[in-house]
Amino acid sequence: MRITHPKKWFLWSLILIFLFTCIPVWAGEEGVVTGSVVNVRKGPGTSYGVIAKTEAGQQFTVLEESGGWLKVRLHNGTEGWISKDLVNVMTVLKKVTVTGDIVNLRKGPGTGYAKVGQVKAGQSLSVFEVKNDWYRVQVSGGGQAWIAVWLTQEETAAPPPVSPPASNTQTGYVMVAVNVLNVRSGPGTNYSIVTKIGLNETRAVVARQGDWYKIQVGDTQGWVSGEHVKPVNAPSQPPVSPAAPQPDPVSNTVAVTGSVVNIRRQPTMDAPVAAKVYGGERLAVTGQQGDWLQVRLADGNTGWIAAWLTEPASGDTPSRGYIQESEVLIAPIADGKTFKVVDSIGRPILVLEGWTNNEYQVRTGAGNTIVFELQGPTQRNYEGKVTRLGISGVKIYPQGDKCIIELAFTFAPTQTITYDGPSKMTRVQVGAVPTQGLSGKVIVVDPGHASVQPGGWLDPGAIGSRTGLKEKDVNISIALKLKTLLEQAGARVIMTHTGQTELSLAGRAWLANNNNADIFVSIHANFNANKKLSLSGHSTYYFAPSGDSVLGAQKYSRQKLATLVQREMVKAAGRNDLGVLQENFAVLRETRVPSILVETAFLSDPTEESMLATDAFRQKLAVGIFNGIKAYFE
Repeated sequence: MRITHPKKWFLWSLILIFLFTCIPVWAGEEGVVTGSVVNVRKGPGTSYGVIAKTEAGQQFTVLEESGGWLKVRLHNGTEGWISKDLVNVMTVLKKVTVTGDIVNLRKGPGTGYAKVGQVKAGQSLSVFEVKNDWYRVQVSGGGQAWIAVWLTQEETAAPPPVSPPASNTQTGYVMVAVNVLNVRSGPGTNYSIVTKIGLNETRAVVARQGDWYKIQVGDTQGWVSGEHVKPVNAPSQPPVSPAAPQPDPVSNTVAVTGSVVNIRRQPTMDAPVAAKVYGGERLAVTGQQGDWLQVRLADGNTGWIAAWLTEPASGDTPSRGYIQESEVLIAPIADGKTFKVVDSIGRPILVLEGWTNNEYQVRTGAGNTIVFELQGPTQRNYEGKVTRLGISGVKIYPQGDKCIIELAFTFAPTQTITYDGPSKMTRVQVGAVPTQGLSGKVIVVDPGHASVQPGGWLDPGAIGSRTGLKEKDVNISIALKLKTLLEQAGARVIMTHTGQTELSLAGRAWLANNNNADIFVSIHANFNANKKLSLSGHSTYYFAPSGDSVLGAQKYSRQKLATLVQREMVKAAGRNDLGVLQENFAVLRETRVPSILVETAFLSDPTEESMLATDAFRQKLAVGIFNGIKAYFE
């Protein structure tokens, strides 16, 4: 049949419509703020009210356009209008998440280009160009740089937060065949993780969909990949949830250090509370899973307690049980061959996948280095480091028909090599990294309030009921004392201000993000406006919503930091323990690094107002916060 010109145009229109409807969900337009501080308004014009402010370098998604204005969605979900003159709009090809521990950003697409910055594992980046094995991405501050493809993982849209019905029900049992296995809310890797289980754990199967099994884990159900489990016969005893490592013949004992501590049914902060214990109580340890201890209570029942809320009551150390591992560097070398660095609770493990034990050599080089000579050509060139594991340098480069990997350590590395023939996997376990504590850590300290207001006056925060003591003055005093303590311990401290600031709350958080801080700590004093309710004491807040890919991934770190600071602050200052709470505060929501907000005491309580006015009490609070931060890094 002969196609006329109108029919050709119609056919091409259909093709274009089809192509556009097949664009991945990450494709579209994103903007970057170029003005220093930009108003986000209710409508497309300066006559509309301001609903938010955003700063240079902040990204947003374009929803629609009207005249010279764009309707945008900020990264915190706020929607409003911004003038086109104050932004730069670009087409996003995809979004990726950084998988390397600390990854260099470069001026061009290759290791030969100058370094222009660094990003950390878990950071999400927008990709605007792909060249060879490099992405051009947007970075904090509004600039662009290049990152190696193999140090990122492409993000995909999350499925609806509901588990689809199983295609068929099934009974039976499966056994975990890997060290640590994610249990997800649905049958696919895009679904959220609800818990984790370990090697050789046996679980009852309640349904199956494709290559995914729905299993029972304690009081919850979730999905695991069939690639990492194997069907087994029913165990002689019903599976226990959560499966715990067998206790040593003689149980170890720990003392509770928290004021009031929850004992949970499973080793996770989200598990139901089974009982409460109090500071000083001694508990027999019957097992351990990651940073959680299984303990025996006075009534004979067992439960789980966070290890950082205990201390050994004797010289013995509880057995660790299975150890949770995370891959912090993944470097493809050739087809089917990969080099990895794995974090095993602070102990580096070097992994070779795809080589037999006669296809590589490993030796100790000059200084504190380990060198691999791997048979087979490669095009890979890479330089980096994994600071938290004591690896000060990683170099991967071709040498004739071999690939050379050089790793420099900050300590003398010992080696324990194991090889698994069927999987062609070699694991080199390196001695544990000596604890460096606070040395070299970057910590942003934020004294709450004291923002410059229209007219030039400073936001005072809460004001004491009896003496009129201003919260901003209390906060800066404690913050400066904390700064001194941290710097004496070797940390680098960045203050959001030293008396007053024009930074917005998002701007304070941006300081931590832009400086690749290790943690962010905001200091406040509390106030209770309800005169019928008498409140006093300390509390510490964190924020880690599961729907945020970065903050959700930091939930454990944020909880741990908040818990340790709260514990030590109560011990040092001696007031009521109001606990660790989660709240959507702006400085916690906007930070991309582990962050907490400390409420030191109540200006509405006459006794605590008087105490907050004294230099001695402020020093105690600073010492408590410092001790909690120190414990977090150790």
